[in-house]
Amino acid sequence: MNATWTVRIERLQTRLRVGVDADEGLPQPVTVTLRLRGVAAACPASLGECIDYAPLCRWIAEEWPCTPHVALLETRVNELLAFAFDLDVRVQEVHAGLAKQRMSDQAVSVGIERCVSRHEFEAQRRHLATRRTCDERLPA
Repeated sequence: MNATWTVRIERLQTRLRVGVDADEGLPQPVTVTLRLRGVAAACPASLGECIDYAPLCRWIAEEWPCTPHVALLETRVNELLAFAFDLDVRVQEVHAGLAKQRMSDQAVSVGIERCVSRHEFEAQRRHLATRRTCDERLPA
């Protein structure tokens, strides 16, 4: 028997190269809040029957900071969504939020969030793949 489970990661600190300002090519503190919803065993007997969040936390803290600079926080959110969905096919919905602490003296942090289902995210991936294929066929 299965049940719907929610994995919640609150305010996980990492350092990412993200932003349009000149100094944002260097890693800066980014706070990650993440909620995964998926279906797994109602009474799991082993970790394999659960949605394992440890690889996700490890990737956010150790591997993701090694990636090249991107201009938009939205790009980083989409990277996080892709990793979360690729982590486990049982994940059906992801709510991801990223916040940069250096954006405002008046706020603790400023950021963005996105909530998307697997179905919606896969449609986005197909659209982007089709667009890239079309762009490759355009004359230079």
